[in-house]
Amino acid sequence: MQGLIVAGNAGTLVAEVAALGLAVAFTSPVSVVTVIVLLSLPSGRRRALAFVCGWLIAIAAIGAVMVLVLHGQDFGSNRSTPSRAASALEVLLGSLLVIWSVLRYRRREPSKGGQSTPKWFGRIERTHWLLASAVGALMLSYGLSLAAASEILKANLSRLDDGIAIAVFALTSILTVAAPIVLVFVAPDRATQRLEAWKTWLLVNSQTMALVVLMVVGAFLIFKGGKDLIA
Repeated sequence: MQGLIVAGNAGTLVAEVAALGLAVAFTSPVSVVTVIVLLSLPSGRRRALAFVCGWLIAIAAIGAVMVLVLHGQDFGSNRSTPSRAASALEVLLGSLLVIWSVLRYRRREPSKGGQSTPKWFGRIERTHWLLASAVGALMLSYGLSLAAASEILKANLSRLDDGIAIAVFALTSILTVAAPIVLVFVAPDRATQRLEAWKTWLLVNSQTMALVVLMVVGAFLIFKGGKDLIA
């Protein structure tokens, strides 16, 4: 019976971190545009892969701290200090996401067709391709990544299960940023035209799309953390 409970908890955890990973993926349209721009530069594939590697290294660093330093503390009991701290962190992150996204949504400018690529993208061409990995690490959504880490710690499972959950989160989080790279390798003849169309659409719709997803994720974190605090 205990084994079934643990397996059930692990399955629930994987579903939750996968959902948070998808939230990271779909609230990172600027990162997708960055990858598309990198692919258009000399050594573009190398630069784009370095970006994704930096993104994954940042997640791995969070996972290493979680598994090697925080694992073993009593995050499983709703009444334990670590668990309540993790739940409070979720409520705080969720509140910040909702407040920030609502304010940005209200202040957003109407979308206009034919928006140009932001000027700072031009600086990428003048940097070493290895710096693309640092850009990838910086552009990761740390708020949602910490929320995923909190969920993993609160599940209070084995290090192996934690590692699997981290891997699931990492893989789902890169679905959108890795898509342009996959397209370049799979269909190089059509990639240029398709990626330009993606970039144009994202530049027009990225802000609204990301803010709406952040509102939903923030509300979920507030609900989840609040429920655990009062349980």
